[in-house]
Amino acid sequence: MAVALALVAAVAARSAGQGTPDTAVTVLGFVERADSGGWQLMLPQPLTVEGRRVNLLSVRGDAARLTRLQDRFVRAAGRVTLQPGGAVFEAAAMGETEPDGTGRSDVHLSFNESAVVKLSAIPNRIVWRLADGQPSGVQPLLMYSVLNIGQTPIEFVFRTNDVLCVEVKGNSAGEPWRTALPAPTHNQERIVIRLGGIYRQFAPIPPEAAPAPGRYTTRVTLCGVADYAAETQFEVRPPAP
Repeated sequence: MAVALALVAAVAARSAGQGTPDTAVTVLGFVERADSGGWQLMLPQPLTVEGRRVNLLSVRGDAARLTRLQDRFVRAAGRVTLQPGGAVFEAAAMGETEPDGTGRSDVHLSFNESAVVKLSAIPNRIVWRLADGQPSGVQPLLMYSVLNIGQTPIEFVFRTNDVLCVEVKGNSAGEPWRTALPAPTHNQERIVIRLGGIYRQFAPIPPEAAPAPGRYTTRVTLCGVADYAAETQFEVRPPAP
């Protein structure tokens, strides 16, 4: 599964998530293959359906379109119903979209080596808890990508299994929160991006990375390769009244 994040259904009386209890909804999430062989939408920002917060929707729709959009971040409109096996989404319209607040860095190291690096915080406005103190169900993540627009494949060789280096810093003078992640591939010490190809990796944003309300700046790069860094911002908001 490309999205390195476990999204599970949650139940509560109220939510700070996307959508309303109405069955006609528009959602933002990732198209993924389900273990059953079908399709699902993984929602970092939970959807509220009939008083329940859900982060995972089983999708019914055009199989060819879903295949083209696999692992992509999409905006989808349709109708959702709660069934014994979980929430089911009947997709009427779906298309890839760029997350709000995406940061971009253009890399031009030579005539042959050029790339576009992007970083998104999804969602870029986070509420960890509801007014009653219960978890909101939000499961935010960072999406980092490198698009090769040069004239030759780009190859990275790493000294350790640490491939993606993440730093999150708030407005205060405190120390940034940092972590490093391995590559989501079998060969974790080498990455090759073919001509026109894209490398994409995800990193969860845990509550300890941004515990207090305020604005945060996050910087992500391939470990030891500072030229391929990108930055973006997100906001942590207090519980809604």
